[in-house]
Amino acid sequence: MLNKAAETIKELLNAYKPDLIFLQEIGTDNKNLKVIQNLGYRLADYSNSFIRRNAVYGVTTFYNSRVFTMKKSNSFNLPTNLYQIVTFVLHGNRNPRTVLKNEFIHKKSKKVLSLYNVHLSPFATNQLRTRQIKNTFGDMLLNEKKAVIIAGDFNFPYGRKRFENLITEHKLKEATNNINFTFGKKILKNITIKLKLDYVLYKNIKLISNNKINNFNKSDHFPILSTFSL
Repeated sequence: MLNKAAETIKELLNAYKPDLIFLQEIGTDNKNLKVIQNLGYRLADYSNSFIRRNAVYGVTTFYNSRVFTMKKSNSFNLPTNLYQIVTFVLHGNRNPRTVLKNEFIHKKSKKVLSLYNVHLSPFATNQLRTRQIKNTFGDMLLNEKKAVIIAGDFNFPYGRKRFENLITEHKLKEATNNINFTFGKKILKNITIKLKLDYVLYKNIKLISNNKINNFNKSDHFPILSTFSL
């Protein structure tokens, strides 16, 4: 959302009408958040992650209040590295990467749904991101029967086997295993880098469908639309 994605978010939401919205790298100023609230969505919460050019960015979750009631919200810090510490000093930002956790009650079924909105460190090794993933997954109780969705930008472009092992270890399933890449960037006239950086994970909830929205070209990450049944 750092680029031009905000220009067409209205068109995207009107077309697909999701009940839950996970956004990463979105400006968390009131004016920016009002764009989505004015479309009929309620702000669950946001958690700031970094500062760039004097603007604050973070992860933000919105929801359809006709479908869900929010029970509680909190965020927790993720492990950091030397690069992030240096940028904290340079930009005056003392906030590490965070995960935003929201708990909702589905009005129709009365079931509790836990959401984790994730944006892991982009300029880091998989070793650090593995620590961040373990930190995030460790917030869940393995034998708990609550429905869980974990979604966002994991920035895990290689070493997928290690990631898969963590998913299995924490009794999660991947909704996005039918997607080959979620990030595309042209570096030369005829060369495009394609990476799978974004994931949707879940447990104790039924996956109906999962799709990448290919015709949204205002962001370097493609939006993902996952449909679940409680």
